[in-house]
Amino acid sequence: MKKTTITILLLVFYSSLFSQNGSGIVKYSVKLNFTLEDIEKEEKEKGKRLETMRELIAKTKDTEAILKFTSTNGYSSVSKRMQIKERNNGLDLVYSRAGSEKIFYTDLIMQTNTIQECKIFEKCYLIIQPKLEWKLTQESKLIGGYLCYKAINTSSKNTKQKPIAWYAPQIPASFGPKHYFGLPGLILELEETAIIFKVKNITLNPKNEVEIIPKKGTKISEENYKAKQRREFSQFFEN
Repeated sequence: MKKTTITILLLVFYSSLFSQNGSGIVKYSVKLNFTLEDIEKEEKEKGKRLETMRELIAKTKDTEAILKFTSTNGYSSVSKRMQIKERNNGLDLVYSRAGSEKIFYTDLIMQTNTIQECKIFEKCYLIIQPKLEWKLTQESKLIGGYLCYKAINTSSKNTKQKPIAWYAPQIPASFGPKHYFGLPGLILELEETAIIFKVKNITLNPKNEVEIIPKKGTKISEENYKAKQRREFSQFFEN
């Protein structure tokens, strides 16, 4: 009972501290979500050497993603430093799956996430993302001193492995990396099939006001954007 009381008091304290202006800056390290040992295990099961996967691991480098948010809006992107580095060294899987040069905007009032994509076509598009659905669990672990709970993104179209998020109710900000949002706490760890985001630095209520960089581009649904890609790059979609 005493332990429960202390936990509740801590939650109230952190929530009160954060709610002073409800803003923050979060940095995530982004890495491959599988290792050489995993590849070797798969090779044994399939009875052949997976050269492409081995080469992928050898060439891929860790990257960094940054999330900035206010009480109602936020955006996530790969850090500018990593973008410049990748322009010089060429793309790899982690950088690409982390978002490359896309910007992910979240609006909590409208409950939407929009991806700003300016590299594929000659102009920028704002791709409206489908609404996310989550399954909350009671499974928990400590991340950076925060008690976090596991949530599964059940609306993902990935049938092999649904994305898994670990969120901290102590930080009542419904944001996360990329297009992930809508949980009752800040996402500190996010696991996709190929990559994993792990928090490495959190700054709550920074002295300098957090500015959300303005969006630019033509709004389009995800379905219509994919249809445009198929029309413009039909050679890549042919059977």
